[in-house]
Amino acid sequence: MKYDEDEAKFLGLWKYLVGKNLIASISLDTFKVEAKSKNVIINEIEEVEFGFSSTLKAIKIVTSTNKSAVFPRKIIDSEFYEKKIKPFKNEEKFWKEVDWFFPVIISRGDIWDAIKQSGVNRSNLNDPNLQEKFEQFFPNVYCIRNILPITIITLEKSSIIGKHLPVIKEAILSFFSGMRVTSVASLIPIIEDILNGIIGIEKNAYNLIEKVDHCIDKAKKNILYEHICRSDWVPEDYTDIDVLKAMNERIRVIESVREWLKNSFYKNTDNYQSFSGFNRHYFAHAKSEVWQRETNFFRAMGLIHALAFVECFALKTPNLSILMHPSNKKVESFWEEVMLCIETQKIRKILLQDTQIRKTLPFYKTASDDGVLLRKAMLEKNMNDTLLKRLAYKNWIIFDFGEPSVNGEYITVKARKNHQTIGIALLYSCASSNNMYKELATYNDFILYQGYPYNQDDYAYDINCYVGPLNAWLPPN
Repeated sequence: MKYDEDEAKFLGLWKYLVGKNLIASISLDTFKVEAKSKNVIINEIEEVEFGFSSTLKAIKIVTSTNKSAVFPRKIIDSEFYEKKIKPFKNEEKFWKEVDWFFPVIISRGDIWDAIKQSGVNRSNLNDPNLQEKFEQFFPNVYCIRNILPITIITLEKSSIIGKHLPVIKEAILSFFSGMRVTSVASLIPIIEDILNGIIGIEKNAYNLIEKVDHCIDKAKKNILYEHICRSDWVPEDYTDIDVLKAMNERIRVIESVREWLKNSFYKNTDNYQSFSGFNRHYFAHAKSEVWQRETNFFRAMGLIHALAFVECFALKTPNLSILMHPSNKKVESFWEEVMLCIETQKIRKILLQDTQIRKTLPFYKTASDDGVLLRKAMLEKNMNDTLLKRLAYKNWIIFDFGEPSVNGEYITVKARKNHQTIGIALLYSCASSNNMYKELATYNDFILYQGYPYNQDDYAYDINCYVGPLNAWLPPN
């Protein structure tokens, strides 16, 4: 590597101090003397800590030539690797195997809860159905409670994404009105325009992969500058990508976004094998309908949020925050609009089903309508009108009320009374798979279903909790 004159002096001083085993304990006065002997004239010197999520102590200097440098007091060694680098390597492997990146802005608690609810075993990444199981993660982590504040408050302040906010909001309303494929199709083209916006006037000089690298590198450069205390130089070992990821979760996040964009979203279709089908080329060239999965709406929202995170650092957009904002009147208003879409969709489906049955009319399946919304509506109705009322009558307090599962197969609730907590799952039908019964039994005390028993023993075998029809169940005292 080629160094300028100041950098060469910094490197020589660094090697000398490390070679003499002085760097960990040297005083600032002695450091100035040793620096002078290496023709490094110091105007300012101080003790600092550099890094972000993990920090190291260091000495920062500003020289007579107005160049600044950071000299870490700790050497990167095997202990650093075991304690700092190895743990994130395991996490990095997990996100690669499930074909996603670490979500931005959303709390870690929500992220880990969503992983747990997906049923994915993080210690068994060789599961051939891993990505399919992980589908449940997306509607749980990118739920309305999370995506609305980020969209309405954060994206509004984005200089690049703000102009797309009307389309993004309309896509959300379309999705919750039942037009799921249309909503995904309207969001995908926005992604490339965001990359172009971050690059600026040079956007036409790059292909898709180069655009990704240019955007992430731009953000990384600014994060690194803050990471090393706004200095011009730090020893090369401390800019190694693994060291940076270990010390700075912001770099870890944008690098995981880079990895996913290049090796999944923009991957050539001849080599693309991910379960989701959320691939730009699948969509643009209509090579497959697999991109139409319902969960790809949540992926698209998560990706747009991630690119806002990248923009925040690449362009240093004023007022664009990477923190979750508390709700405000705008969010509450849009929340009500989304809820109205959901309620209207339920009523429409119920009325339509009644009309079709009464008039013996056929049901035509569309790309967005496979009956899921109706199943969810019926589950929520029975949960609210029957199950919750029975729990309240027996003085049980509801503290965790889940949304219906992605396919409208079940809904869950947790309740407490005195020092006891119970979990209850309500299935759409008794005739659900045994695997589903077993999965629900791992974190529920009661599994109930709508309607009457239909060969219950053929489905709910080897289950270690109560199973029975909702109509015949009473909460414990």
